[in-house]
Amino acid sequence: MCSPSTPSTSGTPPPSLTASFLAPIKARPSMVLLFYLLLAAVCLSYPTTHFTENTDSSFSVSYDSLSGTALRAYEAKYGESKMNIIAILTVPAGEDVRTSSDARAFAADLDSWSKNFTEAKCGVSSESTTYYDSADVGLSFVANQFVSPDNRSTFIYTAYDCSITVDYGVKFRDYADDHVPPGVSVGVTGIELFQIDTLAGIEIDLSKMDKTVLPLALLTLSFVLGSLPIMIIPIINILLTIVISFAVMYPVALCMQVVSFTPSVMMSLTVAMSVDYSLFLLSRCLDDVAAGADHSTSIHNMIEHAGHTIIASGTTLCICFLGMVFFPLDMLRSVGIGATVSILVALGVNLTMTPAMLVKAPWLLRPGKIMSMFCCAEEGTARGAGSDLKRRRKEGRSEDEGKTDAQLYNLIDSESMYKSGWYKVCRVLLQPKYGVPIFLAVVGLMMPVCVRFMDLEISVSFDLLLPATSPSLLAFDQMGEDFGFGTLSPYKLMFDGTATESAVAGSVTSNAFEAMHAAINELSGLPATPTLSSFSGIAALGGVNVTYAEYEAAIICGKDCGHNVENPTPEEELLFEAARSMATLAEQLNSADGFATYATVVLNVDPFSAEGTDWLQSARDKLSSLASAGSLGGYDAYLVDGAGVPYDTVNEVYDTFPLLICLTLVTVFVLMGVFFRSVVVPVRSVLSIALTLAFVFGLQVMVYQDGAFEWVGLGCVSKTDYINWLPPVMTFSIVVGLGLDYDVFLISRVLEFRLEGLTADSSVLKGVWKTGGVITCAGIIMAVAFCGLLMSEERVLNQTAFVLVASVLVDTFVVRTVLVPILLGVTGEKSWWPRAIPEGVVDLKDGELQKEEEDATHRLLDAGLGGSMTEKV
Repeated sequence: MCSPSTPSTSGTPPPSLTASFLAPIKARPSMVLLFYLLLAAVCLSYPTTHFTENTDSSFSVSYDSLSGTALRAYEAKYGESKMNIIAILTVPAGEDVRTSSDARAFAADLDSWSKNFTEAKCGVSSESTTYYDSADVGLSFVANQFVSPDNRSTFIYTAYDCSITVDYGVKFRDYADDHVPPGVSVGVTGIELFQIDTLAGIEIDLSKMDKTVLPLALLTLSFVLGSLPIMIIPIINILLTIVISFAVMYPVALCMQVVSFTPSVMMSLTVAMSVDYSLFLLSRCLDDVAAGADHSTSIHNMIEHAGHTIIASGTTLCICFLGMVFFPLDMLRSVGIGATVSILVALGVNLTMTPAMLVKAPWLLRPGKIMSMFCCAEEGTARGAGSDLKRRRKEGRSEDEGKTDAQLYNLIDSESMYKSGWYKVCRVLLQPKYGVPIFLAVVGLMMPVCVRFMDLEISVSFDLLLPATSPSLLAFDQMGEDFGFGTLSPYKLMFDGTATESAVAGSVTSNAFEAMHAAINELSGLPATPTLSSFSGIAALGGVNVTYAEYEAAIICGKDCGHNVENPTPEEELLFEAARSMATLAEQLNSADGFATYATVVLNVDPFSAEGTDWLQSARDKLSSLASAGSLGGYDAYLVDGAGVPYDTVNEVYDTFPLLICLTLVTVFVLMGVFFRSVVVPVRSVLSIALTLAFVFGLQVMVYQDGAFEWVGLGCVSKTDYINWLPPVMTFSIVVGLGLDYDVFLISRVLEFRLEGLTADSSVLKGVWKTGGVITCAGIIMAVAFCGLLMSEERVLNQTAFVLVASVLVDTFVVRTVLVPILLGVTGEKSWWPRAIPEGVVDLKDGELQKEEEDATHRLLDAGLGGSMTEKV
């Protein structure tokens, strides 16, 4: 029997699953390398490089939601909704955009170019509405909506029916930027441009990660391992994982929606997990080499022990991420699938390429002379003990005579343990008189932050999704300042009498006007629509209600009303203009069958902001109450467009979120219970992970809602008032998976020593000593990897990265290395219940190391534990 901590140096390991797995890799390492080279070439030929081009940030409509029902009713009357793009034209201060010949000519030029482009590329010509077109035909009521209060800005509203793959938005913006006349500034915004600018931000994020995050993570790893040449392994593994996982996701993006930031998440996970797995695998291999194991045995033990650990943690991570497929939204499912693909590919690459490269290039395991001068490895690890072994052999100490290399190595290893800070701190933590108060103090300090997670306020606003300096967001902000933030995404308040065969056009429409007035008057009292001026339709125009008689007279007079009247008085001209505007609106807003019409509702706030979604919920409640009271006269009222689709979708996601939390924690409990054959272990794991989750989400609230880090002066942690809805649901699985990853690494090593015959406290002492530094370094490397997202210009990625960085640091520096050892000390021999554990016969104590070694050998033999500990204390 060969102890994982003391590698055997005598011959080939016995046949096992690990040996069977490694046999073909050891026999033909060149074939493994060639396979990955060819696979990378195939992936890079097309799928990898085109993956990000097929991602988007749009919301899919939930069929059973209120917005889904409203959209179906609207499309049944008017056909499919078209996309829109808005160009804002601004003239210098002191000038009037209404009389600017340059602005007028430019508006006509944009409209002409758009019609020609859409007709050629999409088969359907775009439709533009401008101030100038409406004013030229005497529709002042309509035209004035397109001019800002200071008369310096106007906007061109263009509706089109092109696929996003045509890049209409980009070409429209490019044409506008290239042809804008001197003295006129232009900004272009729209939903399609939001998605395009988000993709551009992602490309910048990936570039930053390539240039900064990856080198920093690898530099940290090189210092931990104490070798520079061996860095070629994680570098190759990371590059292969990125290339292959992006290629795998390409056909997925063709079959379902893949959200635009999925590549960034995959990139961060790939760097983090590949470096993490390299740390676990290579540190174990280098430990065995330093302890005197031959090259083949070191690789075998690396896969046998560290390989099993990363398989267990990687499998758990994949299951946690796959839980995201239960969300009723493709964009979240795509994040879960993308993360799962990245982890599976990282596992496969690390478990095959790492041993293949070590077999093909054994010189990679040789200690680096330069790095060893700086003692990069933590004192007390096997590499440090291996160096001391060579030094002591050269010194030729008399007390070392007669000891084998393995015995002397174990003696030095134990001496290093007693000197290490991990051992000293852990001894204090395991004493109840110190450990319990420390536990209560730490948890007590964390609780005020933990409880703040209940104050989490989410938002569906676009400004948290877009890069802060993106052209579309800057234009959107200008649009909001000049015309109101609700102009880009107005609601349609639709009235449909189909169910009761109640028309809105013809001889029976007086009832329709009563219903519309009831609804509009009720909604006009809400904060985001304080007056009737927010509504434009056949029942309300220019801030006043339109009676049925006035509407009927306008329809009879028609769109040319008053044109044949010579020298009308100002009062008559005003009436004629109102009639022409009403007739024009009726033609645009009434359905072809005469059973439906709608009013445009422009909020004075961003519809996607918290105030905007509050209005949506209040408006729905009021419309429902009116319908229940019979005030709508048999007409169905719907709110279409605006923020309806994302708001309903996010609500469905958060309705599903508790189920995902329960399923994930149950999965964790079951997996940990099966893996360790214990009930106590999964209970401790679930509780410790829950503590980490509550703390980081509470801290996120304090930072982004309260502005706790405003004093730092960094945009990535500045106050945003709300949390984007994505980070909590997206990071939950990652935090759970990473916490469990570190937990498995620590607990499995403690159990390993416990099964070797150490007492409960001694196994914790040695387990923490052996893994504490690795876990801490892994947390630092993971934090460095996720810091790449903190450098992003997209606030949603900043908020996501903050949770991930905070969680790995808290988990590795506090929970796993402080709180868990205390809990292990408190539960003692019951830590593995109901699993039967042999009685511990070795109690590690300071001093008398040689005597302890000899006594331990006899106690182990007496206990029938065999030779696994005959060379180790």
